[in-house]
Amino acid sequence: MRKFLKIVGISLAGLVLIAVIGMSLFIYKARYGFNFYETTPPELPTDLTENAILIFSKTNGYRHGDAIEASLPAYRKIVRQNGWSIVTTDNGAVFNSEQLAKFKVVVWNNTSGKVLNDEQRQAFRTYLEGGGGFVGIHAAGDNSHQWEWYEQQVIGADFSHHPLDPQIQESVLHLEPDAANHPIAEDLPARWEREEEWYVFSTNPRDSDADILYTLDESQINPSGNFGFLVTDKDWGMGDDHPIAWYRTVGQGRAFYSVLGHQAAAFEEPFHLEMLENAIRWTGKLP
Repeated sequence: MRKFLKIVGISLAGLVLIAVIGMSLFIYKARYGFNFYETTPPELPTDLTENAILIFSKTNGYRHGDAIEASLPAYRKIVRQNGWSIVTTDNGAVFNSEQLAKFKVVVWNNTSGKVLNDEQRQAFRTYLEGGGGFVGIHAAGDNSHQWEWYEQQVIGADFSHHPLDPQIQESVLHLEPDAANHPIAEDLPARWEREEEWYVFSTNPRDSDADILYTLDESQINPSGNFGFLVTDKDWGMGDDHPIAWYRTVGQGRAFYSVLGHQAAAFEEPFHLEMLENAIRWTGKLP
Protein backbone atom coordinates (compact mmCIF):
# COMPACT_ATOMS: atom_id res chain seq x y z
CA MET A 1 0.00 0.00 0.00
CA ARG A 2 2.82 2.35 0.94
CA LYS A 3 4.56 1.65 -2.37
CA PHE A 4 1.32 2.33 -4.24
CA LEU A 5 0.82 5.65 -2.45
CA LYS A 6 4.40 6.60 -3.23
CA ILE A 7 3.84 5.88 -6.92
CA VAL A 8 0.61 7.89 -6.89
CA GLY A 9 2.35 10.78 -5.14
CA ILE A 10 5.23 10.81 -7.61
CA SER A 11 2.78 10.64 -10.52
CA LEU A 12 0.71 13.54 -9.20
CA ALA A 13 3.85 15.59 -8.60
CA GLY A 14 4.95 14.86 -12.16
CA LEU A 15 1.60 15.95 -13.56
CA VAL A 16 1.70 19.17 -11.54
CA LEU A 17 5.23 19.85 -12.76
CA ILE A 18 4.20 19.25 -16.39
CA ALA A 19 1.20 21.56 -15.94
CA VAL A 20 3.36 24.31 -14.41
CA ILE A 21 5.96 24.00 -17.19
CA GLY A 22 3.24 24.05 -19.83
CA MET A 23 1.57 27.11 -18.34
CA SER A 24 4.92 28.87 -17.97
CA LEU A 25 5.71 28.25 -21.64
CA PHE A 26 2.27 29.55 -22.62
CA ILE A 27 2.78 32.74 -20.59
CA TYR A 28 6.29 33.18 -22.00
CA LYS A 29 5.04 32.77 -25.56
CA ALA A 30 2.21 35.25 -24.96
CA ARG A 31 4.62 37.79 -23.44
CA TYR A 32 7.75 37.33 -25.58
CA GLY A 33 6.95 34.84 -28.35
CA PHE A 34 9.23 32.34 -30.04
CA ASN A 35 10.65 34.50 -32.77
CA PHE A 36 11.55 33.58 -36.35
CA TYR A 37 12.00 35.78 -39.40
CA GLU A 38 11.49 35.31 -43.11
CA THR A 39 14.17 36.66 -45.44
CA THR A 40 12.68 35.90 -48.86
CA PRO A 41 9.94 38.38 -49.80
CA PRO A 42 6.67 37.01 -51.17
CA GLU A 43 5.75 37.44 -54.80
CA LEU A 44 3.19 40.21 -55.15
CA PRO A 45 0.41 40.19 -57.76
CA THR A 46 1.32 42.03 -60.91
CA ASP A 47 -2.12 43.66 -61.16
CA LEU A 48 -2.08 45.64 -57.88
CA THR A 49 -3.85 48.97 -58.22
CA GLU A 50 -2.42 52.16 -56.76
CA ASN A 51 -4.84 51.73 -53.82
CA ALA A 52 -3.48 48.47 -52.43
CA ILE A 53 -3.89 47.20 -48.86
CA LEU A 54 -1.54 44.75 -47.12
CA ILE A 55 -3.07 42.45 -44.50
CA PHE A 56 -0.25 41.17 -42.30
CA SER A 57 -1.22 38.34 -39.92
CA LYS A 58 2.09 36.93 -38.67
CA THR A 59 2.21 35.66 -35.08
CA ASN A 60 5.35 34.76 -33.19
CA GLY A 61 3.33 34.94 -29.96
CA TYR A 62 -0.22 33.87 -29.22
CA ARG A 63 -2.20 33.29 -32.41
CA HIS A 64 -5.83 34.36 -32.62
CA GLY A 65 -6.35 31.74 -35.30
CA ASP A 66 -10.15 31.80 -35.52
CA ALA A 67 -10.27 35.60 -35.64
CA ILE A 68 -7.52 35.82 -38.26
CA GLU A 69 -9.20 33.26 -40.51
CA ALA A 70 -12.58 34.97 -40.15
CA SER A 71 -11.08 38.39 -40.88
CA LEU A 72 -9.58 37.60 -44.28
CA PRO A 73 -12.86 37.26 -46.24
CA ALA A 74 -14.12 40.36 -44.41
CA TYR A 75 -11.14 42.41 -45.58
CA ARG A 76 -11.47 41.05 -49.11
CA LYS A 77 -15.11 42.12 -49.19
CA ILE A 78 -14.24 45.63 -47.97
CA VAL A 79 -11.52 45.93 -50.59
CA ARG A 80 -13.71 44.57 -53.39
CA GLN A 81 -16.54 46.99 -52.57
CA ASN A 82 -14.16 49.95 -52.80
CA GLY A 83 -12.24 48.87 -55.89
CA TRP A 84 -8.97 48.57 -53.98
CA SER A 85 -6.40 45.76 -54.18
CA ILE A 86 -5.40 43.39 -51.37
CA VAL A 87 -2.49 41.16 -50.41
CA THR A 88 -2.69 38.86 -47.39
CA THR A 89 0.47 37.36 -45.92
CA ASP A 90 2.26 36.08 -42.82
CA ASN A 91 5.64 36.74 -44.45
CA GLY A 92 7.55 39.49 -42.64
CA ALA A 93 10.01 39.84 -45.50
CA VAL A 94 7.36 41.88 -47.34
CA PHE A 95 8.55 44.70 -45.09
CA ASN A 96 11.11 46.06 -47.49
CA SER A 97 11.11 49.53 -49.02
CA GLU A 98 10.32 48.40 -52.57
CA GLN A 99 7.28 46.27 -51.70
CA LEU A 100 5.90 48.51 -48.93
CA ALA A 101 5.83 51.39 -51.41
CA LYS A 102 3.09 49.52 -53.28
CA PHE A 103 0.65 49.74 -50.34
CA LYS A 104 -1.41 52.64 -49.02
CA VAL A 105 -2.15 50.83 -45.73
CA VAL A 106 -0.62 47.98 -43.75
CA VAL A 107 -3.06 46.20 -41.41
CA TRP A 108 -1.40 44.41 -38.49
CA ASN A 109 -4.09 41.79 -38.20
CA ASN A 110 -3.83 40.34 -34.67
CA THR A 111 -0.05 40.19 -35.00
CA SER A 112 1.87 39.11 -31.89
CA GLY A 113 5.46 38.65 -30.84
CA LYS A 114 8.52 40.18 -32.46
CA VAL A 115 7.36 39.69 -36.05
CA LEU A 116 10.07 41.69 -37.88
CA ASN A 117 13.85 41.64 -37.78
CA ASP A 118 15.80 44.89 -37.42
CA GLU A 119 16.03 45.59 -41.16
CA GLN A 120 12.32 44.93 -41.66
CA ARG A 121 11.49 47.16 -38.68
CA GLN A 122 13.45 50.02 -40.18
CA ALA A 123 11.67 49.60 -43.51
CA PHE A 124 8.28 49.77 -41.80
CA ARG A 125 9.26 52.81 -39.73
CA THR A 126 10.49 54.65 -42.84
CA TYR A 127 7.28 53.70 -44.67
CA LEU A 128 4.94 54.91 -41.92
CA GLU A 129 6.80 58.09 -41.00
CA GLY A 130 7.09 58.87 -44.71
CA GLY A 131 3.33 58.92 -45.23
CA GLY A 132 2.10 55.34 -45.11
CA GLY A 133 -0.94 54.05 -43.26
CA PHE A 134 -1.23 51.62 -40.32
CA VAL A 135 -4.26 49.85 -38.83
CA GLY A 136 -3.65 47.70 -35.75
CA ILE A 137 -6.14 45.07 -34.63
CA HIS A 138 -6.41 43.70 -31.07
CA ALA A 139 -3.18 41.74 -30.40
CA ALA A 140 -1.25 44.31 -32.44
CA GLY A 141 -1.42 46.40 -29.27
CA ASP A 142 -0.38 43.81 -26.68
CA ASN A 143 3.00 43.74 -24.93
CA SER A 144 4.62 40.97 -26.96
CA HIS A 145 6.11 43.10 -29.74
CA GLN A 146 9.32 44.15 -27.97
CA TRP A 147 9.74 47.37 -29.96
CA GLU A 148 9.84 50.67 -28.09
CA TRP A 149 9.20 52.92 -31.12
CA TYR A 150 6.20 50.84 -32.17
CA GLU A 151 4.74 50.67 -28.67
CA GLN A 152 5.26 54.34 -27.84
CA GLN A 153 4.89 56.13 -31.19
CA VAL A 154 2.48 53.92 -33.15
CA ILE A 155 0.26 52.32 -30.49
CA GLY A 156 1.00 54.90 -27.81
CA ALA A 157 -0.11 52.87 -24.78
CA ASP A 158 1.49 50.17 -22.64
CA PHE A 159 -0.58 46.98 -22.50
CA SER A 160 -0.98 45.49 -19.03
CA HIS A 161 -3.51 42.63 -19.18
CA HIS A 162 -6.97 41.52 -20.16
CA PRO A 163 -9.70 40.26 -17.82
CA LEU A 164 -9.80 36.60 -16.92
CA ASP A 165 -12.90 36.33 -14.74
CA PRO A 166 -14.47 35.99 -17.24
CA GLN A 167 -12.23 36.58 -20.23
CA ILE A 168 -15.03 37.75 -22.57
CA GLN A 169 -17.41 40.32 -21.12
CA GLU A 170 -20.17 42.57 -22.41
CA SER A 171 -20.06 46.31 -21.98
CA VAL A 172 -20.78 49.60 -23.75
CA LEU A 173 -18.51 51.73 -25.90
CA HIS A 174 -19.05 55.48 -25.99
CA LEU A 175 -18.07 57.55 -29.00
CA GLU A 176 -15.79 60.38 -27.97
CA PRO A 177 -17.65 63.69 -28.58
CA ASP A 178 -14.61 65.29 -30.22
CA ALA A 179 -14.40 62.38 -32.68
CA ALA A 180 -18.06 62.38 -33.73
CA ASN A 181 -17.34 64.20 -36.99
CA HIS A 182 -14.12 62.39 -37.81
CA PRO A 183 -14.14 60.22 -40.98
CA ILE A 184 -13.48 57.06 -38.95
CA ALA A 185 -16.67 57.71 -36.97
CA GLU A 186 -18.88 57.92 -40.06
CA ASP A 187 -22.03 55.76 -39.65
CA LEU A 188 -20.87 54.50 -36.25
CA PRO A 189 -23.12 54.62 -33.15
CA ALA A 190 -22.61 56.99 -30.24
CA ARG A 191 -23.41 54.10 -27.89
CA TRP A 192 -22.22 50.64 -28.94
CA GLU A 193 -22.99 47.56 -26.84
CA ARG A 194 -20.87 44.48 -27.54
CA GLU A 195 -18.70 41.77 -25.98
CA GLU A 196 -14.95 41.54 -26.22
CA GLU A 197 -11.72 40.56 -24.52
CA TRP A 198 -11.19 44.09 -23.21
CA TYR A 199 -7.54 45.12 -23.00
CA VAL A 200 -6.33 47.11 -20.00
CA PHE A 201 -3.39 49.49 -20.47
CA SER A 202 -1.04 50.82 -17.80
CA THR A 203 -0.71 54.11 -19.68
CA ASN A 204 -3.39 56.14 -21.42
CA PRO A 205 -3.01 56.85 -25.16
CA ARG A 206 -4.30 60.38 -24.53
CA ASP A 207 -0.99 61.08 -22.82
CA SER A 208 0.86 60.24 -26.05
CA ASP A 209 -1.28 62.69 -28.06
CA ALA A 210 -3.60 60.10 -29.57
CA ASP A 211 -7.13 61.13 -30.49
CA ILE A 212 -9.67 58.80 -28.89
CA LEU A 213 -12.51 57.32 -30.93
CA TYR A 214 -14.22 55.09 -28.34
CA THR A 215 -13.96 54.58 -24.59
CA LEU A 216 -15.21 51.63 -22.55
CA ASP A 217 -17.77 51.74 -19.73
CA GLU A 218 -15.53 49.86 -17.33
CA SER A 219 -18.14 49.88 -14.55
CA GLN A 220 -19.91 47.01 -16.33
CA ILE A 221 -16.96 44.60 -16.34
CA ASN A 222 -14.54 42.92 -13.95
CA PRO A 223 -11.15 44.15 -15.27
CA SER A 224 -9.02 41.84 -13.11
CA GLY A 225 -6.31 39.91 -14.91
CA ASN A 226 -5.11 37.94 -11.91
CA PHE A 227 -4.40 34.29 -12.61
CA GLY A 228 -4.02 32.06 -9.55
CA PHE A 229 -0.56 32.28 -7.98
CA LEU A 230 1.10 33.04 -11.34
CA VAL A 231 -0.31 36.58 -11.75
CA THR A 232 -1.39 38.44 -8.61
CA ASP A 233 -0.92 42.15 -9.36
CA LYS A 234 -3.46 42.75 -12.14
CA ASP A 235 -6.61 43.33 -10.08
CA TRP A 236 -7.28 46.79 -11.47
CA GLY A 237 -8.65 48.67 -14.47
CA MET A 238 -8.21 52.08 -16.08
CA GLY A 239 -11.22 53.68 -14.40
CA ASP A 240 -13.55 56.21 -15.98
CA ASP A 241 -11.26 56.93 -18.93
CA HIS A 242 -10.61 53.60 -20.66
CA PRO A 243 -9.83 54.19 -24.37
CA ILE A 244 -10.57 51.27 -26.70
CA ALA A 245 -9.96 52.70 -30.20
CA TRP A 246 -7.86 55.70 -31.22
CA TYR A 247 -6.01 57.35 -34.08
CA ARG A 248 -2.94 59.53 -34.50
CA THR A 249 -0.32 60.81 -36.93
CA VAL A 250 3.16 59.28 -37.01
CA GLY A 251 5.47 61.61 -38.89
CA GLN A 252 3.68 62.12 -42.21
CA GLY A 253 1.77 58.86 -41.81
CA ARG A 254 -1.48 57.96 -40.09
CA ALA A 255 -2.18 55.20 -37.57
CA PHE A 256 -5.32 53.68 -36.07
CA TYR A 257 -5.54 51.06 -33.33
CA SER A 258 -8.54 49.16 -31.95
CA VAL A 259 -8.79 46.63 -29.11
CA LEU A 260 -11.69 44.95 -30.93
CA GLY A 261 -11.17 41.70 -32.80
CA HIS A 262 -10.40 38.87 -30.36
CA GLN A 263 -13.26 36.69 -31.59
CA ALA A 264 -14.10 35.49 -35.09
CA ALA A 265 -17.62 36.87 -34.68
CA ALA A 266 -16.22 40.41 -34.61
CA PHE A 267 -15.56 40.16 -38.34
CA GLU A 268 -19.24 39.58 -39.06
CA GLU A 269 -20.32 42.56 -36.97
CA PRO A 270 -21.59 45.44 -39.16
CA PHE A 271 -20.37 48.32 -36.97
CA HIS A 272 -16.96 46.71 -36.55
CA LEU A 273 -16.60 46.21 -40.29
CA GLU A 274 -17.71 49.80 -40.88
CA MET A 275 -15.07 51.03 -38.44
CA LEU A 276 -12.36 48.96 -40.14
CA GLU A 277 -13.33 50.26 -43.57
CA ASN A 278 -13.36 53.85 -42.33
CA ALA A 279 -9.99 53.37 -40.62
CA ILE A 280 -8.38 51.89 -43.73
CA ARG A 281 -9.74 54.72 -45.85
CA TRP A 282 -8.52 57.42 -43.42
CA THR A 283 -5.06 56.00 -42.71
CA GLY A 284 -4.48 55.37 -46.41
CA LYS A 285 -5.86 58.75 -47.47
CA LEU A 286 -8.10 56.84 -49.85
CA PRO A 287 -11.09 58.27 -51.69
